[in-house]
Amino acid sequence: MNSNQVMRSAQTLYEEGLITYMRTDSINLSTEALNAARSLIKEKYGSEYLPEKVRIYKSKAKNSQEAHEAIRPAGSTFKDPQSLKEKLSNQEYRLYDLIWKRTVASQMKSAKVEQTKLNISDGKHLFTASGKTILFPGFLRAYVEGSDDPNATLDDMEKVLPFVNKGDTVTWSNIIPKQHFTKPVSRFTEASLVKEMEALGIGRPSTYAAIMKKIQDKGYANNSKGSLIPTLTGYAIVQFLESYFQDLVNLEYTSNMENSLDEISLGKEKKEDFLNNFYFSKDGSSGLKNQLDQECDKDKSRLITAMKYKTNEFEIRIGRYGLYAQNGDERVNLDSDIIPSELSGEKINEYFDNKKAGPREMGVDKKTNESILLKKGRFGPYIQLGKKMKSLPQGITEENITNEIAAQIIEMPKEIGINPTNNEKIIKDIGRYGPYLKCSGKNCTIPKSDDVLEITTERAIELLSQTKKESSALKTLGEHEKNTVVIKDGRYGMYVTNGKVNVTLPKDLDYNDLDLETAIEMIKNKKPKKKFYKRK
Repeated sequence: MNSNQVMRSAQTLYEEGLITYMRTDSINLSTEALNAARSLIKEKYGSEYLPEKVRIYKSKAKNSQEAHEAIRPAGSTFKDPQSLKEKLSNQEYRLYDLIWKRTVASQMKSAKVEQTKLNISDGKHLFTASGKTILFPGFLRAYVEGSDDPNATLDDMEKVLPFVNKGDTVTWSNIIPKQHFTKPVSRFTEASLVKEMEALGIGRPSTYAAIMKKIQDKGYANNSKGSLIPTLTGYAIVQFLESYFQDLVNLEYTSNMENSLDEISLGKEKKEDFLNNFYFSKDGSSGLKNQLDQECDKDKSRLITAMKYKTNEFEIRIGRYGLYAQNGDERVNLDSDIIPSELSGEKINEYFDNKKAGPREMGVDKKTNESILLKKGRFGPYIQLGKKMKSLPQGITEENITNEIAAQIIEMPKEIGINPTNNEKIIKDIGRYGPYLKCSGKNCTIPKSDDVLEITTERAIELLSQTKKESSALKTLGEHEKNTVVIKDGRYGMYVTNGKVNVTLPKDLDYNDLDLETAIEMIKNKKPKKKFYKRK
């Protein structure tokens, strides 16, 4: 799960009353939680797993907020994860199971593990084997809860070496050489990036998921198999900000700003003083006003990096319409999702060669007798027939596309059957946002796991029949004057609405703290928009 999915699942668990408030990085447990955990441990695992005193932990995170207790199963008795398995979605169940295990394990005795090491030498070479034996499982017992055979799972954690005495002679039956390579430092995942931000004091539990989503939505980083890979657009933005707004992107400055916001929330600092200093600067920093007034070198700001290949010198730039490479007066568009580490002078040279080669013919259309062309544009390769253009679907590349596939792509939109629920035609097509289905005015995205070229009528009917949840609704507060009052997440942030009037919520307001009465008052007090009339 990515951070956004985790927060959505946590929100559902919180609203169902299964966990405590989740937008916190506190690791303190309330007396109620400690008593519940200790009672459960004694009843489920026995007194030998229960320490004499409760265990208290201190946060290592910089600027940890302790306003709420740690995330834990709600109530004075913790509901067993297995009892909720049928009631929760897979993601919700996995998250609750993790919270339950970590909460219970935090109050159990330590595990006792014996580490063993066996050294075997022939006088010239030293062979080493490491082993591990669990003498007492302690808190590990909670982590294997829910498995078919917890004891067998614990046994699998062990690596028992054969019993030998010092000085014994051993014989070998086979020697298998294994080659190991050192690996570069792993890229950040969403989880490891949040952990790093937490250590630096940047962001808060309530903003981590939004930050992860924003850097991907803006195209500053792409998520590839769990790893966050920065894009060239991301590099360009960082270079620009570091050149002209160094104070604002300085890690220490950001951390200090988070501290100031915490002080404001606690009433220890006035927001007017903070904003005045931020904009005009009275502490020696440049201040936002001065930074906005400075002249920016637009040409230099567009340059991301430079590369050479043989006698060619390429400049990688970002312009109004995306990324491009420049060689003298020549330009060529680059794919927006190209990975910076895979970009080389040779690769850029290929882009220029492909541009000179022109479009590739992929056969002739039988109806119009016109050529079907494979071209490359700003957003990647596409098929063109006359003025009609279609992007290549996922899995189809310039290397593996055939004339038959090109004809299938450009043939869309195409009827694939009749929907028995309304006797209307089902049309498949590739649009701006990818493959989709259309039937009786209703559109439905074709998931990435399905092939738009091979999708069947039965599968299309199944996808169209799935009811689309109103994903923007965060919380229903209740009814007022026959209108449902709902909190929603919109394009410009959260807002409360009764279906007629929308009221934007302050960014620092936790929508879980908003009740129906307050929402009704906000809607009533909203000033009507001024109407403007044209002069006659």
